Formats: sequence, structure tokens, C-alpha cells
Amino acid sequence: MVDAVTAFLEKLGVAFALGVEIGEGTRASELLEEYDAVYTAGGAWATPSIGIEGEEHAVTGLGFLSSVRQGEPTAPGDRVLVIGGGNVAVDAAVTAKRLGAGHVLMACLESREEMPALDSEVRHALDEGIGLLTSFGPSRLLVSGDEVTGAELVACTSVFDEGGGFAPSFDRTRQRTVECDAVILAVGQRPDGSLLEPGIETLGGRVAVDPPPQATRMEGIFAGGDAVSGPATVVEAIAAGRRAARGVDAFLGTGAPRAARPSRLLNRFGEGALEPSGREEVEPRPPEARTRHEGDTGGLDAGQVLAEANRCFNCGCVAVSPSDLAPVLTALEARVITGKRTIPAEAFFAASPLSSTVLDPGELVSGVFIPDHEDLRTSYMKFRIRNAIDFPVASVAVALAMDGNVVRKARIVLGAAAPVPLRAREAERVLEGSEPGGTGAAEAAEAALKGALPLERNAYKINVFQALVKRAITEALVQPANPIQGGKP
Repeated sequence: MVDAVTAFLEKLGVAFALGVEIGEGTRASELLEEYDAVYTAGGAWATPSIGIEGEEHAVTGLGFLSSVRQGEPTAPGDRVLVIGGGNVAVDAAVTAKRLGAGHVLMACLESREEMPALDSEVRHALDEGIGLLTSFGPSRLLVSGDEVTGAELVACTSVFDEGGGFAPSFDRTRQRTVECDAVILAVGQRPDGSLLEPGIETLGGRVAVDPPPQATRMEGIFAGGDAVSGPATVVEAIAAGRRAARGVDAFLGTGAPRAARPSRLLNRFGEGALEPSGREEVEPRPPEARTRHEGDTGGLDAGQVLAEANRCFNCGCVAVSPSDLAPVLTALEARVITGKRTIPAEAFFAASPLSSTVLDPGELVSGVFIPDHEDLRTSYMKFRIRNAIDFPVASVAVALAMDGNVVRKARIVLGAAAPVPLRAREAERVLEGSEPGGTGAAEAAEAALKGALPLERNAYKINVFQALVKRAITEALVQPANPIQGGKP
């Protein structure tokens, strides 16, 4: 998978320089002599010292896993004690067991409920015969010569203080001695200090950045990943890289304004999404069939993937915009002006893939521009339960540009029908080029709602919208010409 992704990136023009040591050999600031901007995401590979006697005879969790991945598939011992309660600790324990260790015990400060490891990971480890000792931490390692013979553990009465900070308390009257011939320390990770620039501001050992652009206090240097967030997930590291890419783009002044994206048509859903259904389950492989080279569970087959996808009804369609202004400005082809760009109203009231707004962080609206219209017939109607200022259950904005009695251009926008103002494009096509007298408004109303799929208890909205569209078109046609003089926000 990594090879496939990097090959794709190389085709895009990304160059990879492998085997280059960053830190003692080359500093990020030195790279600025050759490059205009530098993004550093060195991760959190360093294991903090816990300051106990004999600690130097233990191996780190990441060090052990890395050595196995690099071709040293041997168990560190027959009786292995893993200290830690996170996912790295579980991985190290499972890997040692699968490499042939006769007995593996995990010991952690946290209770079973407090363990930071994923519950499914812990359950899989227990299935494979790995022991678990919770609420105990190490006080010292027992060493004979250069070999570990065991560890003394002490009971942990609490891990966190009242503010949620890490502040373990111990009852030293309750101790246990565990016999072992290898100890793996997996007690957390922190950024490697050798990779950090001396002038870069840190917070708790992590690189301090301005969150949206991921910019450090050193101009031209950006940072992300675990070095900034602390140990997190792959997805969070990818998200930081994406934010940094936008930040670098803005810093270099090369980023063109993002293209405005019009709102989409109504989604179409399979009828199966309306019925209760259970999720597709993936059965874990039996413990004896698990290896270091494959996942502990299988995957979904093609049929299961399709069935799971068809269960989705896109629940976001319930969270509609109640704004009166949104459909009106969209019908008038207005443009929203910010301190950075001009955005068509249809795109402004939409949402970006990763956000509920199309605006960038810190981007403010400074005005609204409505273009000139010489002969525009307009109407706005809404159905609401209470008074005129109440949020609409349904609303329609109509703007008809006329050439005599012929509709040259039509804009019909439904409000409170979807998460964003929705252009009724089929209805617009029915009207354009016609003299919409007689049945024209009714035909457009029917076209506006063709194929709509309401939620079970919202079916009445179909009739409401059709009535509103028909009435709004009729109302617009009988209105006098309404010249709109735009040009100023």
C-alpha cells in the first residue's frame, strides 16, 4: 500500500530523498537556504524515562516492534513483562507471544476501564492468552549480572488528579514480584528532542504551532503529526499535513482562491435505507490462526460492502438551513464579498468537505453584491407554523428575467429542503423560453419536486413545496418589472 501511494505521488512530481538524517546532521532551518518552506513531522519516537532502578535493562515498545519489522523476528525472552496500557503495549505483548514467548504479562497503572488501548485490541490480546495486571506499576527491575530476572510492582490507587492530569498515586504497602527474563517498556511517547529546532517554541515537549496553518514561530517552518499533537492516529497526522499544505500555500502566496462549488442536487437513496438494518460484522480470526503478517480480522466482501453502503440515508439532510436570506440571495445570483475573495451565494451557503462553512479561518464577510437586473420578476414565499419571522418549514424564492412575456432565465430556489439552498433546476428548464401562463406554473411545480424522497413523516412537504412553487411563480409573473441596480456591495 505504501509503495502504491508513493508511486502515485512521484507521478505528481513529488521527490523523495530517503536515508537522510534530519536532526544532528541537518536542521530544518538549514533547509530554508534551499527551500521556501519546510514542513516537519518527525513523530513521537522517544520513550520517556520512568526513573526506576534497572530501567536500562529493559527494551522500549517501539524499539522492539521496529526491530521485528526490520527482520529480527525473535522473542525477547520466554517470560516477558510488558509495562504499559496503550496500543503500543498491546502490540508489543501480542508480537512477543506470536514470536514464541511462553508467558506474556501486561502490567499498567490504569484500571481496565481507564486503559488507553482500544478495547478490541485488549480483548484480542486476552484471547491469545496474554495476562493482564491492572492498577500496578513498576518500582524497580530485578537484575542479575546483565540479565533481567523479574520486576517489583506496586499498587496504583489513582492515575489522574482532579483536573485530569497524569499524577499517579501508589500504595506501597501492596507490592507484587513478577518473575521474567525480559521487560518491554511501553509507557508513552514524546517527540525526539534531537529533531527539534533550538529556536522553535515547544509546549510540554511538543512543537507549538498555530493550528489552522500548522505554522511554527520560525517563519517558513511548519510542523504537524505526533510531534505537535502527541501520540495520535494516522488519520490525525494526515489531517495535520493537509492543513499544513494549505498553510504553506498561503505563506508562499501561490494558492489560488478555492473554486466556488455549487450546491448539489438532491441525493437519491435506495428504499432499503428506510428500513431498520443491522451493521455488517467482521468476524475475528481464531487466536491460533493469527499471525504477525495479516490482520486479526478478515475484511468485508463485495456484497457486504454494498449492503453496508446502502444502509446510509445521509442523515445530514435533516439539519437544514432555516435562513430566509439564503434562498433569496441565491435566486438573485448575489455574490458574497470577503476580505480574501468573492463567493457566489449558491456556493457560500453550501459547505466544504471538511467543514460546515466555506470560509477559511479568520476570513470575514465584508459585503454582498447583487448584479444589475433590468426586468426581473421576483417572489418569496414560505410556509411556517407561527408568525412571519418564524423559521420556515418550507420556502421558495423565485427570480424570473423576462423578455416581454417570455422567461429568458429562471432561478427557483427551495429553502429548508436540504442542508443548503437547493436550485430546482428541472423547474427552471420548464419555464425558460416559455410564456408560463395557464399550466406553466403547475408543470414547473411538479418538475421541481420530481424524484424527491422525503423522510417518513415529512411526506407532506412535497405537497407544500409544490403549492409554494406554483404560487411563487404566479405571484412573480403578476408583479411589475423590478429593476435592480447593483454595483455596490
